[in-house]
Amino acid sequence: MLLRGGPGDGHVVRGGGENVLWQARLYEATSEVTLRHGHDLRVYQHRPDCCEQHGRGSEDKCE
Repeated sequence: MLLRGGPGDGHVVRGGGENVLWQARLYEATSEVTLRHGHDLRVYQHRPDCCEQHGRGSEDKCE
């Protein structure tokens, strides 16, 4: 799969499913497929809201 947006932009990683966690960043599957190195890869888009504060004080973190 190909990660798009966020800190993982452009990385090709193994995995699958509807959501992917990469270095504590959430990526969601899109319907887009791209060709990279002769392989069709599903594109996963970064969810920027995954790293917003959630109002829990010291427990705030990226989910």
